[in-house]
Amino acid sequence: MIKGYKYNGHSDSGLFEWLLQRVSGVILIVVIAVHFFSMIKSGEWGLKSIVLGPLFAFGIFHTLNGFKMITDDYVKSTIWRAIILAIYWIIGVTAAVLALKVVSGL
Repeated sequence: MIKGYKYNGHSDSGLFEWLLQRVSGVILIVVIAVHFFSMIKSGEWGLKSIVLGPLFAFGIFHTLNGFKMITDDYVKSTIWRAIILAIYWIIGVTAAVLALKVVSGL
C-alpha cells in the first residue's frame, strides 16, 4: 500500500508552524476575552488600541499561517504553492497596514 507513495514535499516537517498556530490560537483567545470584557467595562479608546494591536497582529498571523498549512497539505506543485504563498504575503501585508491605520487612528 505504501510502496507507490513518493513524498513530494520538502524536508521541513512543519512542526514549528504547527506549534506557532497553536500558540497564536491561545493568545487570540486571551486577547479576545480581554477585548470583550474591556468593551463591557469601559469605553476608553486607549485600552481598545492596546488590545486591538495584538488582536489584529495575531489574528492576521493565525489566519495566514492556517491558509499556508492548508496549501502545504493540498497543493503538490511547488510553482503553484509559491504563487499562492506570494498572494498570502500580499494579503497579509495589506491587512497589516490597514489594521495599523485602524489602531493608530483611534
